[in-house]
Amino acid sequence: MSSKFCFGCGTSNEQGLQIRSYWDGEIAKCIWQPKPIHQGWANLTCGGVITTIVDCHCIATAMATALQNENRALASEPHYVFATGSINIRFLKPSAITQGIELHARVTNIKAEKKYSLNCDVLVGNEKTADAQLIALLVYRSDRPDEAPDAFRNQPPLAHGH
Repeated sequence: MSSKFCFGCGTSNEQGLQIRSYWDGEIAKCIWQPKPIHQGWANLTCGGVITTIVDCHCIATAMATALQNENRALASEPHYVFATGSINIRFLKPSAITQGIELHARVTNIKAEKKYSLNCDVLVGNEKTADAQLIALLVYRSDRPDEAPDAFRNQPPLAHGH
């Protein structure tokens, strides 16, 4: 699920990263190949780009977890929108741009059905190059429009949320 215009995962953003997340057992995974335009230092993936893919992957993981916990399909109603409450990334080693980056995320805690804590490992080859902790906040539900923040009022319905 994604906002079709999101820079990290949007399917309609031709200049975006267009990451895809999927379940592998209890872990949400994403494999993404950086391009030369994603370099920070020569032959190394920019830390900001890594942060972006971790952010989008964790939000997708929170959203998919919420739906999975309700035994619902990914595109089913009501649609949810999650936003990043906080993100903390610890870079352990440089991430080579020549290899795919693999993300492994999981929800570690849910509070009041709205605050999801996640951990995410960043791997290049079989080496962990970064890890992250993210708080994802459920900020909108299409079945509760009266609770929507001002930014979501008077907007057309979202295709999937993000």
